[in-house]
Amino acid sequence: MTTQSLSTVASDIVGQYSLASKHIVDAYRSGSQRLVIGANTRYINLLKSGALPLVTDNVKAGLFKVQTQLTSLVEQGINTGSDRTEQAINFIAGGVNSGIQRVAAAADRVEEALKTKAITKVGTAVILPVAQVSLTLVTRAAEGTKRLSDRVAGAETSVAPVVAKAKRVVKKAVRRVKANA
Repeated sequence: MTTQSLSTVASDIVGQYSLASKHIVDAYRSGSQRLVIGANTRYINLLKSGALPLVTDNVKAGLFKVQTQLTSLVEQGINTGSDRTEQAINFIAGGVNSGIQRVAAAADRVEEALKTKAITKVGTAVILPVAQVSLTLVTRAAEGTKRLSDRVAGAETSVAPVVAKAKRVVKKAVRRVKANA
């Protein structure tokens, strides 16, 4: 394998972290909107219930209007904050990915200039297995945050069975590194 394959795995790791972050933002957005809708519904039910006998219909109409404006303002803040957070995630992931590509290109230039493949060999033997384990773990984290986001949004999700594959991947990578050492 080459430094490009290592850089591909590193870029995939960044992509999975980015995806997990976006799932968390989606969970925040969905949960916050559910909270606002619930509070709004309870407030409207209170005004309609007649539990406030001294409040006239004109005052109730004014309270409805203020509540609608307040709800709209809060939802706009939630959406704006979530959108900006997703933009920041994309910006950071793009910067990290371009840095990964620059490092890979620099490693290739060094190898060409010195006419050696030492960097590639070290990357393949030592770093790549660790990166692959990291990719496996972060992929599972992204899947977990997706289930969390779906659950907060109210979607019916099936719980995936716990798989011991990650443990096997880690043990295999450790054996590979020890064998190459």
